[in-house]
Amino acid sequence: MWFCGLDSEQSAELPCIPLSGSEDRSNWSTVLKSGIAGMKEKGFDAVYLIAEEHVPLQACHVEHLNETLPALMQSLQAVYISLMGWDNRRYVSRSPCLGKVQHQLKHLVGKNDPRFHLHPALWRLEILEVCCDVALADKGKNGSAWHFEKSCESVDSALPAMAKSSCYQIRASTLSLTRKSTWQSAVEWGERFFYHKLMAFYPLISRTRIGAKVARKIPFDDVFCDGPYPMFFSGIMAKGKLNKHCVRFLARHNKPLLNRILETIPNGRV
Repeated sequence: MWFCGLDSEQSAELPCIPLSGSEDRSNWSTVLKSGIAGMKEKGFDAVYLIAEEHVPLQACHVEHLNETLPALMQSLQAVYISLMGWDNRRYVSRSPCLGKVQHQLKHLVGKNDPRFHLHPALWRLEILEVCCDVALADKGKNGSAWHFEKSCESVDSALPAMAKSSCYQIRASTLSLTRKSTWQSAVEWGERFFYHKLMAFYPLISRTRIGAKVARKIPFDDVFCDGPYPMFFSGIMAKGKLNKHCVRFLARHNKPLLNRILETIPNGRV
């Protein structure tokens, strides 16, 4: 694991790819591009890109991360494999899924599929670098992470056609370190079905009083994805402070980790 975007004081003993000093540290895509150059110098052609708010919330499935997914990337000639599984309640997609031999990866060919999103994912470095160039093309956006996603996922983006058609998303449950019973799987399927139906109506009522009540009772960002890299959909941070949805989840399911986070960020802000 290497960190990029840290100054010498922040990096301390961490394995870090230092900035040259000329980069604008407020420009997310510029910092990332500097990290990509460092990884290329180390001889890598693929990396897992993990933003700081997406720490793993449970033990990872090391074999799948180190062997299974890189092998699938090679055999499928993939450029991007998202670790946020399609079998959680956030994504609605009719794109095709591969067979059991390929661990039921979803081939992201739909117009609104989450190609090049910044949830933890395995990336080809050459394509990740092109994505940075696409995000940096609009100087007015200052290379923000939000603009990176929006500009790269567009069907009209300047990315090569090969790249747009070579993105995949895992089925988290088939690659998780923990195995679910048939009953648990059925309950999750029912929950996902319910949320997908509700999401079709939610945009119509989200700004109304009843919409606010729905959001409090059924929070759409309260999603834990238990895959080879267990994570929370919206991360542990949101708008510069601890994500309240993640805090509630950890309070119920992983209090020791929550306590460690609170020791590091005692006031809930960074």
